[in-house]
Amino acid sequence: MRSLPSPAVVARSALALSFVALCCLTAVSLVAAAPPPLSICGVCGPDSIDGATGSGTLDIHVDETGDSRWVARVPVNNTAAETYRTNTTALETAVEDGWHRYDVAADDARDITPSIDPESQTVRVNYTVPGVASSAVGDGWVLDYFYAGDTSDRYDLVAERVSIHLPDGYAATNSPSGSAAEDGTLTWTRESAADEFATDEFSSRTYVTYGPAGVAGTLASWSGAAVTFGPLVTVHAARAGVVPVVVLGFAIGTTRRFGIGGNGRVGRFDARRSISARGYTAIETGCAALGLSPGRRTLSLLAFGAGAVLTVGTWVAFGFPNAVLVGSFVLAAATFLPLGHALERGDTAAVWAYSALAVLGPLAAATAFAPYGSSLSLLYVGVLLFLPWSLGAGLVGYVLSLIGRRVATE
Repeated sequence: MRSLPSPAVVARSALALSFVALCCLTAVSLVAAAPPPLSICGVCGPDSIDGATGSGTLDIHVDETGDSRWVARVPVNNTAAETYRTNTTALETAVEDGWHRYDVAADDARDITPSIDPESQTVRVNYTVPGVASSAVGDGWVLDYFYAGDTSDRYDLVAERVSIHLPDGYAATNSPSGSAAEDGTLTWTRESAADEFATDEFSSRTYVTYGPAGVAGTLASWSGAAVTFGPLVTVHAARAGVVPVVVLGFAIGTTRRFGIGGNGRVGRFDARRSISARGYTAIETGCAALGLSPGRRTLSLLAFGAGAVLTVGTWVAFGFPNAVLVGSFVLAAATFLPLGHALERGDTAAVWAYSALAVLGPLAAATAFAPYGSSLSLLYVGVLLFLPWSLGAGLVGYVLSLIGRRVATE
C-alpha cells in the first residue's frame, strides 16, 4: 500500500504550482491588457486610401525648433488618380476615411493637406506635428516623440519606408534600433513588403539624440537624453530593484549570522567547513600560480577580474542585454567573497562597504532594462527575471562568503 506524501512535500508542490500559476496569469494579463499597435503613418497602408496599389512612404522633416513636417506618399491606380485630380472633395474624403484609427499622430496632426500627382499617380498628404523634439542641454536635442518605453504602447511601421530628416548641419548621435543613418537622415524599412503590418522594425523605445557635428554636439545631446529620461528610469529602476535588493539583503544577513563554525560562531553543519576548505585550496592554488598572497585585496581582484572576463565574453557572444545580466550577477555574488573575509576579521567598515557594493548588482540590472512599461510588465519582469536572479546571486554569494571566511582564518 502506497503511503501518502508528507505535509512538507505537499507544501512544496503547492508552492511550486502557485508560482507557475502566477507566471501564467501574469503573462496572460499582459497580452490581454496590451492596446492595439499604433501605426507610424496613418495613411500609408495598402488598404488605407481608396485605390491604393501598395504601401506608401513617410518622410518626417524636423526643423530647428523641434517642430516637424510629415509627408506621406501613397501610390494609387489610374482610376483613383483621375478621380482625385478632378474632385478634391473625393480626395479629402478618401484621406479622412482611410486614416488609420490607431495612428501615433492622430491627435497631434495639424494642417492636413492632401494632393495628387497625376503623373506619378501618387497621393501626397502633408501635415505638421509640433514639439517632436526638445533641447535640454545646450545645442543637444532629443527627439522623443515616439518613445513609449514607460507604457504598453507598440508600433506598426505600416509604411514601406519611414525616414526622419534632421535639420541641416545636425547629425544623429545615437543609433536607434532598426534604423540606417546617412547624412542626417534615419530610415526604417519593412523586412517584407508582403506584410501589411510589421511590428519589429520600429521599437516603442525609439528616440533620436542629435546635435551639431563634433564632440561638443554629441556630449550635449547625450546629456540632454540623460536629463529627459533620467527621472523616468530612476523611478522604474527603484521599483524593479525592490525584490532583488530585499533578497540580497536577506542573503547578506544570513552570511553575517551563519559562518563556518568554530570560535563561538554558529556553524552546525560540516558541509560549510567542507565547502570553505575546498574553496580555500582553490584560492591558494590560484594565488600561488599568480605569485599573490591570499588576502582581501587579492580576493577582490580574483572575483571581479574573473567576473569582468566573463561579462566581456558574454557581451561578445550573446550581446549587451545578456552581458548586463551576467555582469550584475557577478558583481552581486562575487562581492560576498571579500565580504566573508571582512566578516571573519571583524572589519565593520569593510563589511558595510562590500554589502553596499553587493546591492549595486541588482540596481545596475534594474536600471539597464528600465523603464518597464505598465505595472503588469514590471510584475512580470520581477517574478520571472529578478526574483530567480537574486536568489541565485544570494546562494552563490553565500558559498563564496564561506570561502572568504576560511581564507581569513588561515
